Amino acid sequence: MGKLRPRWDYQHYLQALHDGCGQGTGANYKPQITIHDFPSQGVSARVFGHTTGRIHHLLSRLEEYYFYLIDFDPDVLDIREQFPLRLTETLEIASCFNIRHPQAGSFPYPITTDFLVTRVDGLHARTIKPAAELEKKRVLEKFSIEYQYWKEKGVEWKIVTEKDIQWDKARNLQWLYAGLSAKEAVPDAALREKASSCILELLSEKQLSFPLILETVGEALSIAQENIIPLFKDLVLSRRVVVNLNRPINFMNPLS
Repeated sequence: MGKLRPRWDYQHYLQALHDGCGQGTGANYKPQITIHDFPSQGVSARVFGHTTGRIHHLLSRLEEYYFYLIDFDPDVLDIREQFPLRLTETLEIASCFNIRHPQAGSFPYPITTDFLVTRVDGLHARTIKPAAELEKKRVLEKFSIEYQYWKEKGVEWKIVTEKDIQWDKARNLQWLYAGLSAKEAVPDAALREKASSCILELLSEKQLSFPLILETVGEALSIAQENIIPLFKDLVLSRRVVVNLNRPINFMNPLS
């Protein structure tokens, strides 16, 4: 499903500039568009990013799945979603190529790139779109502006569709990211680390299923089993535990 069209007018644009949207990096970055700009949240999502340490605003399910993949990638250093392109530059590009610039009423609004990703080898711009949308002339016209913008800046720009998503890995990561954090589940730092150490020790046995690990740690440390699950997730996300995420995880089988 594609993204909804956000509310947009001149006052909104001025307010976004005033608020510093599209500026900053890491935890200090503010996206140009947030889920609050939509009349209805629909399939949008707010997800905590482990790379940046902030909440990311993802405007479609496809964006959400792609986000999990890049946020878990150790080569990714920063992720800036809904990154605005300079309006004066995109207007000039549109004029040069005789393309109608996107606008709301009579007011042109900034084109945004879904993700500007800083990797160890430099910047990468990524636009997320269902493959079926690429058959629409107007969509391709807008992408022509976006492509030319990043080309002039020497930044690699690509379109990502559902065909480019590692679906098993993305769904596994969605489960790992969901729910309480380890700190929320077990606030006591010493108990949290002790429980995590127990999980690691039991995993080293190589013959224990996930339910048995939950039961064993829960009984030993008097922790509710549902609060041990976030500890396991944290171990995987911090790479203290390595799980094959490229296929659906079967927690009834022994984990290694």
